[in-house]
Amino acid sequence: MNETAQARYEYVAKPSRNFNILGHTSITDPWDGREKYVLSNFALGGTGTVVLIDVLTGDGESFALPVGNGAWGIVNWHDEKLVIGTCVDQAYLHVFDLKSRTWAEPLPSVGESYFWQMTIGSDDKIYGGTYPGCSLMQYDPIAHSLVNLGRVSDNAKNRYSRPVFGEAPGYILVNFGFDTNGWKAYHIESGTFRPFGLPGATMREISEDYICMEGDGIYTFYDPKTLEPIEDRGFSEMLSPRTIILPNGQKNPFIRLKSGKLVGNRGQEYFIIDAPSSQSGYEQPLNVKLKRIPVEAPDTEVFALVPDNRGRIWGSSGFGQTIFRFDPATGEFWNSSSVCNHGGEVYGMVFVGDKLFLAAYVGGDHIVYDPDQPWDQLNNVNPRTLRSVGPELIRPHGRSVIGPDGGVWTGWWAKYGVYGGGLSRVDPATLEVESWYDPIPGQAVAGLAADDEYIYFTTNGHANGLEARRDIRCHLAIWKPGTGLVHTEMLPEGEQTDFGLCAANGKAALCVGKQIRIYDAVARKFEREVTIEDTCDWILKLDERKVGAFCGKLLYEIDLFTGNSSVLSELPGRIRAATVTADGDIYFSVKTALYVLKSGKRA
Repeated sequence: MNETAQARYEYVAKPSRNFNILGHTSITDPWDGREKYVLSNFALGGTGTVVLIDVLTGDGESFALPVGNGAWGIVNWHDEKLVIGTCVDQAYLHVFDLKSRTWAEPLPSVGESYFWQMTIGSDDKIYGGTYPGCSLMQYDPIAHSLVNLGRVSDNAKNRYSRPVFGEAPGYILVNFGFDTNGWKAYHIESGTFRPFGLPGATMREISEDYICMEGDGIYTFYDPKTLEPIEDRGFSEMLSPRTIILPNGQKNPFIRLKSGKLVGNRGQEYFIIDAPSSQSGYEQPLNVKLKRIPVEAPDTEVFALVPDNRGRIWGSSGFGQTIFRFDPATGEFWNSSSVCNHGGEVYGMVFVGDKLFLAAYVGGDHIVYDPDQPWDQLNNVNPRTLRSVGPELIRPHGRSVIGPDGGVWTGWWAKYGVYGGGLSRVDPATLEVESWYDPIPGQAVAGLAADDEYIYFTTNGHANGLEARRDIRCHLAIWKPGTGLVHTEMLPEGEQTDFGLCAANGKAALCVGKQIRIYDAVARKFEREVTIEDTCDWILKLDERKVGAFCGKLLYEIDLFTGNSSVLSELPGRIRAATVTADGDIYFSVKTALYVLKSGKRA
C-alpha cells in the first residue's frame, strides 16, 4: 500500500458490542463452591466467550475462548469441565477446566464449520451435531479425543444434525435436515444408527419412563430403553414446563437451579426468579425483572450501516439482534438490547425521516424504531415489530431500500429447506406491510436497489439450510411499484449474482464475478462491462452518476454512463458493510472495525 492510499481511509472505532447467547447451563463452581449461571456467547468477527454469573451476588466473570466465535453447544461435565463447541469457519471443541481456569488444546472437527447443541450420553461421553457434514461427533473427556461417528442422514442434501439428546440410556437421539427432516438413534454399544420417531416432530421431553415427541400439536410417546412406541398412560399430564411467560406474553426458556429458582436469558439480559407454585403459574405472565449481563460485551462484526439526518452512523451486529449508534463528532457509541423477539440479526436498515426501519432474520420481522422515544421493546412499543413475512420468508438477504413510491422495500430468502424468495414493502406512514412471494419462482432475492422509477433485484439459487443450486439461470428483475414485475433479464448460464446491486438514473450496476455490469433500464439491455481485479463485496451509489465498488482490498469509483473506473482507495481488508453520508463520507466495516473515507480525501 502506498502512502497516498494509506492516508485516504481512517480507522474510526469498534462500535458494535453485544452478547449473542446461544447456550447456557449451571455449575457448582469448584473455584469457590458457589452456584453459577453459565452462558456460551457467540461473537461474530471476534472471539467467543464464556460468562459465569454468581446467582446470589450477580457478579460476573468472562473467559475468552482460545479460538473461534463461539456456538450453541455447552455441557457441564460433573462440575469439573465445561465443554463448548464453536463455529463459523471451523468447528472447534473447547474444554475449560473449572478448577484451574485453563483451556485444553482445542480439537478441530475436520471438514465441519459448526458445532450445534451437545449432550452427555449414558457412557459419560459428550455428543454433538454439525454442519455441513450432518455428522455426530463424540468427545471423550478422559482421553481428550474427538471422533466423527459418521453422517446421521443418508440423504446427501441434508447438511444439519441438530439437536441431540443423550438422556435415553444407551442411545443418542439426533434430528437431521433440511432437505428432508427426520430422526436417527445412535446405539452407543454397537456404533450403529437406526430410524426413530416421526419426520417433522420435535423433542418435548425425555424421562425415566418415556420419550415424548410433539408434531402438529400431538404428543407421541416411546419407551426410553427400547425406543418402541408406547401409550400415553397419563404421561402428557406429567410433562415438565420448559418456558415461562414474560410480562409481554413472550415465552422464554429457562433452566432450574439447585435452589429451585429459574434462570434464563433474553438477548443482552438475564433473569433469576422463584418458580411458580403450580403448573398454571407457568401459563401466565410473570413479574420478571431483566438484568444486564454483568460483564463487558465483546467487539462484534458490523453487519449493516446507515447514516441518519443528524450526522450519526447506525449499524447492526453480525449476530445477536442488536443495533448500535456512533457519533463521529464525539466518538461515543451506544448499543441496544434485542430489537425483536426472534434471534438472528438485522440486515435491512433505512431511515425515513427520524425513524429507523429494520428488517431482520430469522423471523422475517419488520421493525420500526424512533430514537427520540424511550426504549421499550419488551412491550413492543419502541422498537415496534410490525407484520412478519415469516414463516414463508425469513432472511432479508437483499436488505432494504427506499423505493420510488417512498415505501421501504426488502428482498428475502424463503424459509429453511425451501428454494425461493420474495419482496416486501412497509408504508412508512401507515406501517402497513405488503409482501410478494416468489416473483422469480424457486429463486432467492439476492440484491435489491431502487431509483426514482423502479425497484431492481437480482436472484440466485441460494437457500436456508440447503446447498446452493448452481444449475439455475440467475436474473436481474425490474419491478414497478403499483404494477409489479415489468421485465427480467436472464443471465448467461453459470453466472452467479449475490448482494452486489445498486441503481441511479435508470442505470443498474450489478456484480457478476470479476465484472461490474451496467444495465440500461430504458433500453432494456446491458450496455457496459467493467472488469475488476477481484469479486465485489459491496456496491453503493455515490451520486447520481457514480457508484463505489468494494472489490477485495480495493475501492473503485465507476461512472455509470461511461464505464470509466478508477481506484479510490486501498482497503484494510474485505468489507462487510458500507454506506455514504449526505456529505459524501464513505463509512465501511472490516470485521469488528469501522473506517471512514472522507469526501475531501477522495481523488
